[in-house]
Amino acid sequence: GELNWLGKTLNVAFAMTVGYGYRTWLAALWLVVMLAGGWLVYTLTYPAHLRPASDEPPQFEPLAYAFDVLIPVVDLGQQQAWLAEGPALVCSWLLILGGWVLTTAVVAGLTNALRRE
Repeated sequence: GELNWLGKTLNVAFAMTVGYGYRTWLAALWLVVMLAGGWLVYTLTYPAHLRPASDEPPQFEPLAYAFDVLIPVVDLGQQQAWLAEGPALVCSWLLILGGWVLTTAVVAGLTNALRRE
């Protein structure tokens, strides 16, 4: 049957991001692009939209913060030490969502590639 608009959108998204599971490197490339975008957003929004979560937080590092938010299994301590607000918070939501989807795609693709070998 014919796909509805959501099905077509997801179809295009899967083709662009992971090549239907056959091009894991595409998902990894998207992770790098999202990391760079987060780094830029956090660099531009600090300190106005990132406030310390405690009295003595570690030095704010925009790249480490972006990596900490994007990759679900990594804890560099930045995300817990600094609270995002406004545009930095919106960026965090997008990175968390994209990170879960793309990291899962990379792991699934690598697992599938190892199984084929």
